[in-house]
Amino acid sequence: MKTAKKSLKIRLLTTVTVLLAIVFTLIYFVFNLFFTQYIETTATSLLVESRQNYIERPFNEEKKLDTAPAASDAPAVDEPRDKNPEPHTAFASSVKKTIISDDFEILFPQIQDTGFSEDDALTNFVSGLESSNIQLDQTTDGKLELEDNLYYYSIAPNVEEAGTYAVFYLNMSDLYVFEQNLNQILLIIMLIGLLTIAAIIYVLVSRITKPLQTLALFAKEIGDGNYQTIDEEFVDLELHELKTTMNETTKKLKLYDADQRTFFQNASHELRTPLQIIKTNAEGIEVGIIDDKKGASAIKNETDKLGTLVEDILYLSRLETRSSDRLTSTNDIRETLSYTAERYASVSDQKNLQVLFDFQKAPVLFHYDERDFERAFQNLISNALRYAKGIIRLGCKEIDNRIMITIYNDGEPISKADLPHIFDRFYKGNKGVHGIGLSIVQSIVQTYGGRIEVMSSAKGTTFTIILPQQNT
Repeated sequence: MKTAKKSLKIRLLTTVTVLLAIVFTLIYFVFNLFFTQYIETTATSLLVESRQNYIERPFNEEKKLDTAPAASDAPAVDEPRDKNPEPHTAFASSVKKTIISDDFEILFPQIQDTGFSEDDALTNFVSGLESSNIQLDQTTDGKLELEDNLYYYSIAPNVEEAGTYAVFYLNMSDLYVFEQNLNQILLIIMLIGLLTIAAIIYVLVSRITKPLQTLALFAKEIGDGNYQTIDEEFVDLELHELKTTMNETTKKLKLYDADQRTFFQNASHELRTPLQIIKTNAEGIEVGIIDDKKGASAIKNETDKLGTLVEDILYLSRLETRSSDRLTSTNDIRETLSYTAERYASVSDQKNLQVLFDFQKAPVLFHYDERDFERAFQNLISNALRYAKGIIRLGCKEIDNRIMITIYNDGEPISKADLPHIFDRFYKGNKGVHGIGLSIVQSIVQTYGGRIEVMSSAKGTTFTIILPQQNT
């Protein structure tokens, strides 16, 4: 089942937004975790310290009623010990203390019906302990949540009176409300930040996707056979490089398309000529106006030419499609050149041509398919045999980390008009056959990373194949 395709803009925007939301959520939870942990740690530390001080130095009835101790007296439990307290002791002055009985009756401080909210808060706190089923004799520290109020407390047995308990507590309600308000502000800031970043990303992604849409339309035009280049400028380097590459590809496709049209026009012309001769001779034999033997010979010759031409066209097509049936191995390229030349020994003897070899003594190793270079050497040697007057010289050497293969003939020079076009397909110069042989040679050499050059003068013509020394 195929998945539905999504726009790149939507995909990028969704991905970045989700990632930012996850990051903001983590920040939110980590902040709350550390803030809550800080509150609990600080409150517990202060309460434990207050309880420990009480155990070591319990307060008596006079201290209970004395709200302003003398300067010489030790500081009360809820007073800071230093003039410049540490930040974590900032809540020390908020530690409250009370003594209650085991049935949760408040023994200290005395509750008076004065209407003060502090007494009401103490009453609510103790009532909350009772309603929570707290076991005073089994509890030391705890946290109590009553509606919008949050208390941290610590309990110690009253050493002055059995069955009663000293309870130290911190009302953290204001800080709890502050935390909630801070969370709301943090959420609003995160939401605004998320929307702002999403808007910025939307603009940035649009800057990317719009050129991509332009290039996609450009690619569609190429697919439809419209090989016009695009001149639009892109700010981003990668998109500019992509546009440049597509323009270069368009030019190559345009040239390739023109070459293919020329190729098929020339191929159809070259195929039509022998077919027409075959048809004419066959019709002549049929009506008796051409001698059977003469007509059959003409048909055979044209059929051979036709077969050679078709074979060359198919071979060239395989080269262009980079067929995978190539069997490469490391061979001595001198041997391939020498035994290919030996196959034409009868032709050179018949024309009284002298074939000379100028090979280096050491093997010239190269990694290639012997069939490819046999075909290239056949075309070059047969071409030399066609034009040579008396000498053909074959050379194969390694020079400056390159392999140099030369095929020379002492025939007439190639005309200046023909020289630039001799490797063009179906271009036939003086004494040319099909005009496809040299283009096959060039394609083979280029396939192996090399190049072929030609020099022609009154002294003769030399084709030079230059190959990299190592080809793996």
